[in-house]
Amino acid sequence: MNKITAIGDVHGSTKWRDIVNSNKDSKIVFLGDYLDPCGRYDVDEILYNLISIIDFKRNNMDKVVLLLGNHDLHYISSEAEPCSRYDVHLADKAESLFMGNIRLFQYAFQMNNIIFTHAGISHRWFEKNFKGNIGHNIADQLNNPTDEQLEALFCVGEARGGESGRIGGIFWADRSELKDPLHGFTQVVGHNRVEDIIELVYPDDNKIIFCDCLENGKHFEMQI
Repeated sequence: MNKITAIGDVHGSTKWRDIVNSNKDSKIVFLGDYLDPCGRYDVDEILYNLISIIDFKRNNMDKVVLLLGNHDLHYISSEAEPCSRYDVHLADKAESLFMGNIRLFQYAFQMNNIIFTHAGISHRWFEKNFKGNIGHNIADQLNNPTDEQLEALFCVGEARGGESGRIGGIFWADRSELKDPLHGFTQVVGHNRVEDIIELVYPDDNKIIFCDCLENGKHFEMQI
């Protein structure tokens, strides 16, 4: 496969099915946030949609990447900061689904200098807070954090209601905190709602592509 298709925050939508069906020759990367839609919804339908995505991954292990988002973490860990629309009515079943299939999910995905995370990586956050090594594989470091790196990884920045001066990690980074994304890399992210795909280019050979527009039937494709 020489094409990647990124699908932004699902939030219970079934529009991912049409995208997958029209991109059968592509590697599919889901950017997380599978639950917690806006408005009224049927709990069983939302959970079935997540089960369908998990089954899609199981049947296409090398073709599909499932990333986790902040709206997923709060069903997995009591240490995760709760998000808006957390649903106590589906929490137990959601936790069981995620934890029973946790090996199918990851925090980050990387191909060459292209990195996919739910919310994005600020250069300052990666060096100063996460204390990562930009010379090593970025996704490997994010997927296998040390105990000392966990706090930064799950950090909620000031822009999303965290403490003053803090920068959000890869699950919570706000667009306003990504004005200097990780140097030398192209990032593909969800989390920050956009009407259509937005690509922003910066001076340090860094680019960030915002893809949280599945609600509008939009997705991102790139050749590799």
